[in-house]
Amino acid sequence: MFTEDGSADISAAAVARRADVAHGLLFYYFTDKKGLVAAALVDMLDELAAYQSPRPEEKTERERLEGFVRRHVEFLDRYRMAYLRVIREGVFATPEINRAVQQARSNAADQVTELPGLAKPGSARGRVAVSGWIGFLDRLADEYIDDPELDLDSVVVLAADAFDAVVNAARISGCADL
Repeated sequence: MFTEDGSADISAAAVARRADVAHGLLFYYFTDKKGLVAAALVDMLDELAAYQSPRPEEKTERERLEGFVRRHVEFLDRYRMAYLRVIREGVFATPEINRAVQQARSNAADQVTELPGLAKPGSARGRVAVSGWIGFLDRLADEYIDDPELDLDSVVVLAADAFDAVVNAARISGCADL
């Protein structure tokens, strides 16, 4: 409801009616609307992590990486309004929501470094390289969502090529753990 009409001014009573639960039940489980949004966001980010996982038909490192990117962008596009309102625009910004988003980005970095068979980066330089690529991927997803002219296949290839470049640059600069 918070993302359907683009408004943050939805009453708890309206949420309770839509969920077909007693009004007080929302406040029993969630302190307020922001607590409800935070819980929903955590569930959505958990679903994203599962959705990004490699598929059995993805045999090569490149196929797994491209699959990760494709599913990441598709998922954000599927939940476009939630992504725009909660994450990009920060309509419900709270420390809990910010932590959930940061944790999801950290988990994505771990997930993607495991895809091509790389060790999780142990050095600060390696972590920064992968974290920077996750930021690049988020920016690419933003552009894809904002620009209907962008082709998903070209976004996927660009993101995968950029990951390869980041890994190579990190290796060249002495980051032995990538």
